[in-house]
Amino acid sequence: MTANSRTWFYTEPEHRPYYIEERVNQNLWASRFGSIYLDCVRAEPPFRMEGNWNDISIVLEWVPNKWLKLITSQEDRTLISGFAQVLQFNPTVTYTDEDGLVYTEWWRGEGDKRMQEIEGRAMYTNVRTYK
Repeated sequence: MTANSRTWFYTEPEHRPYYIEERVNQNLWASRFGSIYLDCVRAEPPFRMEGNWNDISIVLEWVPNKWLKLITSQEDRTLISGFAQVLQFNPTVTYTDEDGLVYTEWWRGEGDKRMQEIEGRAMYTNVRTYK
């Protein structure tokens, strides 16, 4: 089976950590992120995976076919553009929280509503949108 975002983002995957890890990691490896590995720590929506890539801590959270959040210890445009390729659409917003973590969010709907929530909070800095 070829793993792509249809097997874990656009449709809800089985609620089994091993299957989720296999699908997501294989999809990322096929997208040339060979040194990435994410462990599934929550196997129901919102799904959550944690790991590292090139000394960057990564948390991935998502609700299938609704939204995905990439939370990293530092901003990396290669990582952001890679996930945009995997998901086949551009992110909605990137921002930094008060702890210095960088959030990049993809929204299939309600992106405008989410933007209003983010812009209304002083704890978020470096807010950027994508068109």
